[in-house]
Amino acid sequence: MRVNRPAFLPRPLRAISLLKRANIGRWDCLAILLLAALTVFRLFQLSRMELVPDEAYYWDWSRHPALGYYDQGPLIGYVIRLTTTLFGTNEFGVRFGVLAATLGTQICAFLLARRVYSPSVGFLTVAFLGFTPLTELGSIVATYDPLLVFFWAAAVLFLERALFGEHPQEQVRGWVLAGIATGLGFLSKHTMLFLVPCLLLFLVLSPRHRSWLWNPLPYGVFLFTPLFYSGVIWWNAHHHWWTFGHLLFLTAKTSGSPIRRLGDFIGSQAVLIGPMLFLGALLGWVGPARILSSRRAVAPGPGPSLQEIAKPDNVKDLCATRLLFLLCMGLPVFALFCLLTLKSKVQGNWAACAWVTPTIVWAGNLQALTHGAMQAKRKGWLLIAATLATGSLLTAIMMWPGILAGMGVRVPAKWDQSNTGYGWRALSRRVQAERAEMRREGHTKVFLAGNGYQFCALLAFYLPDHPETHDLFLHDRLTMYAAYIDRLKPHLGEDALFVDDGQAEREDLARIFERVDWDPPYLQYRRPLYAEPIRTLYIARCRKFQKFVGLHWARGG
Repeated sequence: MRVNRPAFLPRPLRAISLLKRANIGRWDCLAILLLAALTVFRLFQLSRMELVPDEAYYWDWSRHPALGYYDQGPLIGYVIRLTTTLFGTNEFGVRFGVLAATLGTQICAFLLARRVYSPSVGFLTVAFLGFTPLTELGSIVATYDPLLVFFWAAAVLFLERALFGEHPQEQVRGWVLAGIATGLGFLSKHTMLFLVPCLLLFLVLSPRHRSWLWNPLPYGVFLFTPLFYSGVIWWNAHHHWWTFGHLLFLTAKTSGSPIRRLGDFIGSQAVLIGPMLFLGALLGWVGPARILSSRRAVAPGPGPSLQEIAKPDNVKDLCATRLLFLLCMGLPVFALFCLLTLKSKVQGNWAACAWVTPTIVWAGNLQALTHGAMQAKRKGWLLIAATLATGSLLTAIMMWPGILAGMGVRVPAKWDQSNTGYGWRALSRRVQAERAEMRREGHTKVFLAGNGYQFCALLAFYLPDHPETHDLFLHDRLTMYAAYIDRLKPHLGEDALFVDDGQAEREDLARIFERVDWDPPYLQYRRPLYAEPIRTLYIARCRKFQKFVGLHWARGG
């Protein structure tokens, strides 16, 4: 009697056996299993850390559905509204959508690498991306960047079919789907617009694709894309064009010298994707540039026939052109932000979409090395191990700062970004106790306020009744709470609890409340990691809100 072997195999081996029975190749099996393992691991991470302020802020967006929001596109608010409806108002519910988006990004990258190179390069791409701090953070921190990166990767995947597809129907379908992905990405974050100049750069540099510059189809598709954004434009027309003013405000912020800003930005990219992957992605230009520069330019016109493509030199050209396409859909974004540092400060997450396709090229280069001579093979495997090791180590240190402490390495608490997701439940318990005490003293109506979006959003999320909270805009920049400023008027005559991380507002509070009593500073510790407090907060009991100033004291955007 023949034994059904998969039933007696360990679960991972059983899964591989079942995938092979479905005629899925070895490298495809490994990629699927790696994606599944990483996703299951991250599912357990979603509730491990408290929300960071930005996540709570976007959750508060989701409570007030609108066609647009102050800071960026509205899609993150819609996604969080959907996932919290499914899973409840908790960390898991807030973050599930970005975990799904990050998984989608890795799937798109795998499919793209598989098309351009091979299934083994697809697996390497999944491994390289999967063990970077950028992907780990994108999986468990609910911001609009994971949505942007997913739609960027999807748009590039569809553009590859539009540009390199063998049949006209396939090309048309690719252009249409790329336009839809671009529109949805634009609703996520405005950086998605960089896709268009990246595509134009490729069409200019690739002789065999310049004919698309005279074809109306791409223009029609990308002119249709802004229709996705029409609701945001309508919202801005009714809200002082706040979103665009905010973008101009961010790109005008300066601190330090241009050289310092450039160094900080480049360093942030090396940390977010790992130094080996960062260097490999930058070196990816060399191969296709060398091949294309050795060929004569081809005049614009119809693409080559299948017989011409089959010639050895043309096959080499086509491979180099595909690599050029991948690099053009990523590295120019990094270059643009490098140039922007000459004018203003650039945050590390702004260039998140720049690294998907260069990672594929790096994986392809290393896979080619492993199939070369013995010396090249050894070098290829060494570089693969170094890429995975550096990315994994940085990810582990970022997610579990206790690793450094266990090694005897002490870093200042202000350098540890994981502290931004710690201490908010304790703060909400403290505020809830003060609310209860004020009510026992006869203050039946007590509203909650802060200065800046951080504490307003965090208190709204972590207090058990999820109350409406209010930003008083005491000489602080505008946020989405500016759209709700008139909701403060009904609270005239009521008492308030005010929370902030500074006491610069003492005079301002004294002008809009009849009486203000400050509690002793509230020190938050994270022991045993840090002996010193990770932050100092200030809580004030404010009596009788007597003056509504609206946005008159707000500054900047």
